[in-house]
Amino acid sequence: MTAPKSLLRPALVSFSALALLGGCTITPGTDTLAQTDPLEKFNRKVWNINSKADKLVMQPVAKYYNKKVPEPVRKAIIRIFANLEEPFNAINNLLQGKPYLAGKNIARLAINTTVGIGGIRDTATKIGVVSTVEDFGQTMARWGMNGGPYFVLPFMGPTTMRDAVGTGIAQWADPFSYCVRECHFVPNAATYAIAVVSVVKMRAQMAESGADSFLESSLDPYAAARSAFLQHRRAQIMDQDAPGNKSSNAAITDADLGSSGLDDTSSTSTSTSTGDPALDNAVADLESKAKGNDTPTPSQTSQTSQTSQTSQTSQTSQTVNVKEKSEQAITAPTEKTISPDPEKKSLPSPENSDLGQKKP
Repeated sequence: MTAPKSLLRPALVSFSALALLGGCTITPGTDTLAQTDPLEKFNRKVWNINSKADKLVMQPVAKYYNKKVPEPVRKAIIRIFANLEEPFNAINNLLQGKPYLAGKNIARLAINTTVGIGGIRDTATKIGVVSTVEDFGQTMARWGMNGGPYFVLPFMGPTTMRDAVGTGIAQWADPFSYCVRECHFVPNAATYAIAVVSVVKMRAQMAESGADSFLESSLDPYAAARSAFLQHRRAQIMDQDAPGNKSSNAAITDADLGSSGLDDTSSTSTSTSTGDPALDNAVADLESKAKGNDTPTPSQTSQTSQTSQTSQTSQTSQTVNVKEKSEQAITAPTEKTISPDPEKKSLPSPENSDLGQKKP
């Protein structure tokens, strides 16, 4: 039985690395170089190629998938893949020195595999054991490794040098990925089907989130996607991507469960969700920034109010002045006394004139 040994080897290596790193407190790495994007010219060329391929192939497939596959089935597929990723989540949480969160990953795997029927239902979230997703790129960032330059890989999308290395390591260290590739009891057809379904699932989640319409409405889709990706990754690295990323036994509220994206209850929110709160927050933040020019700030509102009040006061004073002038113009003729013209001679009175004298 070589399969069990091959499954244990990646875990043993990861736990050995954890022993070397235990007790270390390191400031998480930053993405400063990725934000400056020194490879922008190359990245934009690859972005254009990926965009054309996406419009021709992936967008139609994702739309057909979302239209034809019922929503409960789509959610079940998302939960099944999330459940299969729990062992690698636990390994990365241990490597980051977060045994409490690693224990939650193991608990979720046990609960959802049994009571949740292989992950079809997310029973763990319902009872308060919320998902804590971690990958090896996040682990290296928690060790203090900077992101390096920003990349757009052909047919794979945006990443950084650190995350690209982490993805390569995950193909060997992730128990699920390793088993799909190496375990002989998994048929080749099933391996290809899992890979295709995984890609289609991720692309369909992006379509449901409204990311397509957001990028199409952006003046620079490339810059918008880069900003969203870097914000998303930073939120994941700093454990801000889900309410389950807490190192305490704090109570999980109903709002937290609803925002996790993995519960069975239907959301009352009108906006769609990818199931990844970090990606949702990044897109929402970019949308708010895009609308920021149309939304007045409090200072702008105050200035507008003051200007309006000043304008109204000026108009009022002008109106009063106009009224006063009009009243003066009306009353002036009545108040003015007609003085005799000195140049004109007064007419003789009848008594003093010759005409008024009686002839004898």
